[in-house]
Amino acid sequence: MNSRNYLGLVGALLLAAGGLSPMVHLPIIGNWNYWDLHPGLATVVYVLAALGIFAAISGKGGLLKFVGWTEFFLILLTLAAVYFKVNDSFSFIPLKSLARAAAGLVHYRWIGWAMLLLGALIMIFSAKKQKAS
Repeated sequence: MNSRNYLGLVGALLLAAGGLSPMVHLPIIGNWNYWDLHPGLATVVYVLAALGIFAAISGKGGLLKFVGWTEFFLILLTLAAVYFKVNDSFSFIPLKSLARAAAGLVHYRWIGWAMLLLGALIMIFSAKKQKAS
């Protein structure tokens, strides 16, 4: 394995660690990670991370780049879904300022999101570029 393979492996392992890190803090309930947010999406993220580990170990740069891009867009989709869900969850409150204040009680834990995005970006940029023949 060369250094790019090790870098891809680090990116895939960062994805796995980021999914277990706190991503959202809810008052009284506590911290939520990817499994608490949506088990289906967490399963897809971890299957893709395992595929990324396989691609890094076997030296398949194209697969590693594909998995990295897929993870990147999936994480952005999840971040957008969480944002809209938090802001929509309190829409039953008739006063808009009170609804905004209630939504403000939910805090993002950016270390988990950063680990996920950094892992995906490392996987994208660690893949070897194809030589034109």
